[in-house]
Amino acid sequence: MIWETPNETFGQPNREEQIVQAGTRRFQMPKSSTGFKVKAVFVSVAVIIALILYSYFIPDTIRTRITDAQLTKVDGYFMIATEDRPLVNHDAKYRFKFDSGNIQNEAIRMKGKEVRIRKYGWRIPLFSMYENVVSLKQIE
Repeated sequence: MIWETPNETFGQPNREEQIVQAGTRRFQMPKSSTGFKVKAVFVSVAVIIALILYSYFIPDTIRTRITDAQLTKVDGYFMIATEDRPLVNHDAKYRFKFDSGNIQNEAIRMKGKEVRIRKYGWRIPLFSMYENVVSLKQIE
């Protein structure tokens, strides 16, 4: 066994030279690359979270026909049924949306007509989650 000392200059091969002579190479990773990998993982996770939040909070527009809308609330929400999917209409204080009653009245008036609906959120039946209506416009 060869004892390694920091000042080993007496002609004996150091540990790296012994490994190369044995036919295997061992590369040490620089210390900065480990930090880079950690940063890359954090940035990737942050981007994925940002995309998920973007898909939930940014409004989307659909073109459909309203099949049913009532002025009574179901589970505390106004419901609007369309050809494609059910939607809810409720106030969202963080979006400064306080006119759900007016939007529901427009939906009742536009029943059976083709409309452009601006909505946000996800439809997840398992959690009874519906997309929330932001605005309605009748298509001429």
